[in-house]
Amino acid sequence: MKNLTVGCTSALVGFVIGVVLGLGASSLLGRTESSAPITPVMSTSRNDMTIIVSASYLNTQLQQLVKQTGLAKQAALTLTAPNIAQINVTIETRMMGQTVTGNVSARMRVAVQSGRVVLTIEKVDTGNVNIPQTLFAPILDQVRTQAEDQINRIIQHELQGTGLRLANVRIAPNEVTLDLTAQ
Repeated sequence: MKNLTVGCTSALVGFVIGVVLGLGASSLLGRTESSAPITPVMSTSRNDMTIIVSASYLNTQLQQLVKQTGLAKQAALTLTAPNIAQINVTIETRMMGQTVTGNVSARMRVAVQSGRVVLTIEKVDTGNVNIPQTLFAPILDQVRTQAEDQINRIIQHELQGTGLRLANVRIAPNEVTLDLTAQ
């Protein structure tokens, strides 16, 4: 039973982190069909271009992703300065004929080093399922590494041929800002 619980919790936490990171990367760089959720701003600071994505747009995209995948009952993204993204997910699953509802939240810090996004998982809360973090820490690190790689691949692909590179990511309560500089 302990292995089943650890496995389910690890899958849920992996889902939470993957959703946040995949959604953030694709929304920041890949989708522009909505009416101005991404706002390019020419800046007089050392950045050559700034892209701003609203928290409400990211949450709308998250809700659509949750609805499409059916993996979670509901999810919400909370942005906090300085550079904290937290996702809270309510998941309902059936185990041994019983419906089990769990709340999982993951809090991570987002930074840029050498033009690459670096993620640091600060806290994972599995709600009413009490599992020591040492049991799922290796899985979390693997998910974090894969998410970083995926985000950085998307960013590099989108910036290819533009002469721009990612200089900074700033997270505030209402928006995510990408600062780009000429290479």
